[in-house]
Amino acid sequence: MESDWGRRRYTCKKKIQMGNWLVCFDDNLVPQNNCLVYSFGIDYDFRFDDAMAARGCTVYSFDPSMLDTADHKRGDRVFFKRIGISDKDDDHFVPRVDEYVQKRPAVNGWPMRRLQTILDLLGHRKEQLTVLRMDIEGYEWDVTRDLLDSGILSSVPQFLVEWHLFTDFPPRERVPDAVDTYFRLRDMGFQSFDIRSLYRGSPTSMIMQAKVSYLNTKRN
Repeated sequence: MESDWGRRRYTCKKKIQMGNWLVCFDDNLVPQNNCLVYSFGIDYDFRFDDAMAARGCTVYSFDPSMLDTADHKRGDRVFFKRIGISDKDDDHFVPRVDEYVQKRPAVNGWPMRRLQTILDLLGHRKEQLTVLRMDIEGYEWDVTRDLLDSGILSSVPQFLVEWHLFTDFPPRERVPDAVDTYFRLRDMGFQSFDIRSLYRGSPTSMIMQAKVSYLNTKRN
């Protein structure tokens, strides 16, 4: 995928740093009114969320691993929900044990919901989601595939995602599905306008992270 990341790039003339992510503000892509942002995977870092709120967006921040943090209104425009995004609804999801889960063991599992379920729960099904951001430690492959299969992603103007490939996750037999998901996203019209890659480890123990900001050039 590395060599392919440089293809079909969208030239954003007005990229603005929102916390640790770049967002494209060309052609009123982030409207001053009715701007709605969903941000998944916080780990107590609200820089992106606060920055988008400062631009006038209403932001919903989600993280099921923040076990000591109840649902609350963080500011005038930022709302925290202790649920996660998944490709299925599950009240007791058992996550893969990584550095985050080690710090905060999921004794009773995590509440996880599909995006369409969350939109219904929050009363946003008929609203336009402006930006969808995900940093969910390898689960983004399954979630993105579900978003593509359901067609719900086709109306989202900007999709910000951190792709992960760990030594043991996704399982090797699922890697072809992950590659297929990546190319399906591109074929649906999502073009990257910012890419930040990080490789760690050895050839036999590799960890890859790529933070990619996409613009939907075929938005419904």
